[in-house]
Parts: sequence; structure tokens; C-alpha cells
Amino acid sequence: MTPHGGLVVVLPEGFNKKHIPDLLHRHEEWIKKAAGRLDRHRPEPLPITENGLPCTIRFAHLPEEWSVVYNNKGRRVVEVADTSGKRLLLSADVEDAELSRRQLLSWLKQEAASHLIPSFEKLAASHDFRYSEVLVRLQHSRWGSCSSRGIITLNTKLLFLPDYLVRYIMIHELCHTVHLNHSKAFWTLVSHHDPLWRSNNLEMKSAWKYVPPWVAVSQ
Repeated sequence: MTPHGGLVVVLPEGFNKKHIPDLLHRHEEWIKKAAGRLDRHRPEPLPITENGLPCTIRFAHLPEEWSVVYNNKGRRVVEVADTSGKRLLLSADVEDAELSRRQLLSWLKQEAASHLIPSFEKLAASHDFRYSEVLVRLQHSRWGSCSSRGIITLNTKLLFLPDYLVRYIMIHELCHTVHLNHSKAFWTLVSHHDPLWRSNNLEMKSAWKYVPPWVAVSQ
């Protein structure tokens, strides 16, 4: 059961598709319970357009909220902050969902880089961690990763998470620069820098709830 795609049935090679209805019927109780768990975790949705594009973008990590204006008569994405609040002006027409989403994701990556990277650098310095490089990318499932060369990648979607969970992911990846595994020594190091790591790690299992569908399904 996926957060935004709903039920996904994966069949082994050679499986007779005629048996799918019976398969679903036998697992009906589990399907209902799984769907119910997802629904209970979902926050109140923000307003969207008819084709699923956002009218409002909210970043829990900052916190920050933007209203989105489509069909702006420019050639690029423009940020405006005035007495009416923060507005994101897109040149794409709201009816052109593909172009609008591309512009939104391009802006989102820039926002993530400008906010997440400085926060990461400050956190690493305050805890005396060493790494070779930090990157921000829009990834499908991983919130972060650390390579054997000390290159750390943070998911753009972290912008939508609360700051304490963002901090946990950053600490998690920084600890991988010392232990490139999930050994006891690794978790001991994590607990030293984040005493609440157990509850944070548990909450990360449902952290997808913070990410709006227009971001999650656009890959």
C-alpha cells in the first residue's frame, strides 16, 4: 500500500491474472486496515487545482508558506514577497500540468539547496563531522545517503518535514561518514548526537505524509 498511489499488486512471473480478484478478496481485511492507517496519518490537504497542481506550498521545516500564481506573463519563475505574503509566479499556464510541474520542481530544488545545505553545514561543524561534499536531489524513496567517499545526498522533500526530523536525517547521514553501516557502533554514535533518535526513526516510517502528492508522484 503506497501513500499516494494506493494499492499496488506485484505478481510473480507466470501468475495467472484471472486469480487477481480472488487474491484481493482473500486479503480484503488487510487492504482495508492498511488503507485506514494511511488515511489516519494524512494531514489536512492544502488547496489544489483541478489537475492536481498546488495553490499553496507549505514548508514545515522553515516554516514558510507560498501561494502559487499560474500564467504569469514572464519567462521564468519569480518569487514575490509583499504585504500579501509570499507568492510564487509561474509563467506556465495552469492547464499545462507538465510544464507547471517542471517549473515547480525546478524551483523546489533551488529552495532545498539554499536552505538545506547551509543547515547541514552548520550542523556538521557544530558536531565536528567531516564530509567531502553535500548535494540536494529529488529522490524517490531515500531521505538521504552517504557514499564511501563521504558524499552526502539529501532529498529535496526534506523541506516538507518538521525541523527535528530533518535534523535527525542529517545526523543519521553524518554518522555514516564514521560507520558506513547500521551496526551497534553506528546507532551508539547516532544516539550520542540525537538522544531522541528512536522516536524520530519511528516517525520517519510515516514521514511521507508531509510530502504533497504533486511532489511525490512527479518522478
